[in-house]
Amino acid sequence: MTVVFTKVNPHQYSSIATRDDGASLAIPGFGTSKPLPHDVVHFITEAELSVDYGFWGCVAAGAIYKGMAVVAGRVRHDSKKKSAEIIKRNGQKISEAEILAGIIQIILNEGIQDDWPKIQRVQKSAWRSASPSRPLMTHEEVKKICVRLERLSKQWHALPNGQTLELVWKTY
Repeated sequence: MTVVFTKVNPHQYSSIATRDDGASLAIPGFGTSKPLPHDVVHFITEAELSVDYGFWGCVAAGAIYKGMAVVAGRVRHDSKKKSAEIIKRNGQKISEAEILAGIIQIILNEGIQDDWPKIQRVQKSAWRSASPSRPLMTHEEVKKICVRLERLSKQWHALPNGQTLELVWKTY
């Protein structure tokens, strides 16, 4: 799946995900655009942690969330049913992926990517399932994600309005 993020202006973005089945979905941009659009932070966090069925993994597998629109290609005749099944089956992982992306967003916003004790406090203060699908992030994982996001942030901020950033999702 390829996701194209368009910089509408310094505070807004939009994205189009083109799945391997050929369907292209417009995904409304939510959340902050600083230092990067929330959905980019989400994408990189899931990709670097190999979270297979967080938000982006579910979209790649066929999920269509409320607010998304098919803008090109065709979806399966039973796409609503398949989407609902994917989302229901992966509810905990989707929630966990959202929390992980939120933790990374806090780490970036506070500039604490090298302060392991503070990172640990942020992680421990976040919601966690009684039986999480993965352990807390390691410092090495956090550093790797933050380095990639810092590089993308420079790219993003250099983009003129209307220009795009393209990311490729691989299935894990």
